[in-house]
Amino acid sequence: MRKVGLWLVGACVLNVSSLPAPELRTGIAAIVNDSVITYQQVEDHVALALEALRRTPMKDQAVFAQKRSEAINNGLEDLVVKELILSEFKSSGIPVPDTLIEDEINDRIRKRWGNRVTLTKELQAQGLRYEAFRQRVYEDLVLQYMRQKNVSQAVLVSPKKIENYYTNNLDKFRLEDQVKLRMIVLNSPTPGTAEEVKKLAREIQLKLDEGAGFAEMASIYSEGSQRAEGGDWGWRERTYLRRGLSDVAFGLEKGQRSGLLGVAKDADDSYWIYIYDKSNQRLIAKKYNSKDVLEEEKPVEGEAIQTIAGPQEFYLMLVEDKRLAHVRPLEEVRDEIEKDLVVQERARLYKQWVERLRRKAFVVTF
Repeated sequence: MRKVGLWLVGACVLNVSSLPAPELRTGIAAIVNDSVITYQQVEDHVALALEALRRTPMKDQAVFAQKRSEAINNGLEDLVVKELILSEFKSSGIPVPDTLIEDEINDRIRKRWGNRVTLTKELQAQGLRYEAFRQRVYEDLVLQYMRQKNVSQAVLVSPKKIENYYTNNLDKFRLEDQVKLRMIVLNSPTPGTAEEVKKLAREIQLKLDEGAGFAEMASIYSEGSQRAEGGDWGWRERTYLRRGLSDVAFGLEKGQRSGLLGVAKDADDSYWIYIYDKSNQRLIAKKYNSKDVLEEEKPVEGEAIQTIAGPQEFYLMLVEDKRLAHVRPLEEVRDEIEKDLVVQERARLYKQWVERLRRKAFVVTF
C-alpha cells in the first residue's frame, strides 16, 4: 500500500512541477503521514527570512540563490518536524480542552492587541479567518506541550562534566589585557565649535584637578552613551576601542587620567588622533588607516594645526583599574558552562526525538 501511495505522490509532483509559478505554490512540497505541506505554506513560513535576504546587498547572484534555497529547505524542514510532532500528539489521544485554547487566545489578545476587535481587524488585513487563527493557537499549545514533555525536562549536568568542559575549552575563557575605563565624550559637530569644546574640556580638567569626581563630571558633561553611568565603560580589551585611543588608555596606570584627546575622521575611514598638552594645544597627530594601522605620526604646532582636519570628537579618560591577560577561573564561569551544556543536551535530545518520530512516520519531501 505504501509503495502505491509513493507512486501516486510522485506522479502528482511531476504534474505540479510543470505548472506555471502561481499554480506551483499550491503544489505539494511534502507529505507527513496524512498531512500535506504545500509550497505556499513553505513560502509563507519563510517570508520574513526571504524578505531580509532580498534586502541584503549581494553582488553574486549565485550566492543569493544558494542562500534562498537554504532558507526554503530549512523552512520545509521546520514544517515537516511540526507535522511529525502534531501527528504524534494526535495518535496519543490526549484531548486539548476548548477552555485552554480560549484562555491562551484571551491572554494573547490582552498582551498584543488589547481587545478582540483589534485582533479581528488584523486577521482581516492578513486574509486570515478566526478559525485559522484558533487552529494556529491550538498547534502552538500542542508543540509547547510536546517539547516540554520530551525535551525540556530537567537536565542534570555533573560537576565533573563542567570541569572537563572547562579544561578542554580554556581558550573560550581567556581574556586579553583589560582596563576598567571611564570616559567623558564631547562632540564637535562643526569645525567652528572645536575651540569652544576645548575650552569646556579645559574647565572640566581644572575641576578634576581640584578634586571633582570623574564620574560626577561625566554624568554632567559627557555626550557619550554611558553618561547616565558616569562614563563607566566597564572592563574593556584593546580591540574594543579605536587603536589610537586604546594605545593611550593602556599606556595609563591604575588611577591615572589622560589629557585631552581629539578624533578627526577622514572620508576613507582613516582617522587622526590628536594628543593635546595641558593647555589643550595639539602636540602630536597620529594617522591610522581603516584597519587601525598607524600610518603617520608628527608633531603639530602653530600654523601647522590648520593643515589637518579638525576633530569631531574629544575624549578624557580615566583608568580605574588594570588587569593582565588571564584565563577566567572555573568558579567564575561555572554557571555559564552549565547553561551551555544544558542547551547542548536539550538540542541533542530534541534531534534524537525528532529522528525517532521520523523513523516511524510516513514522510516524503519534494
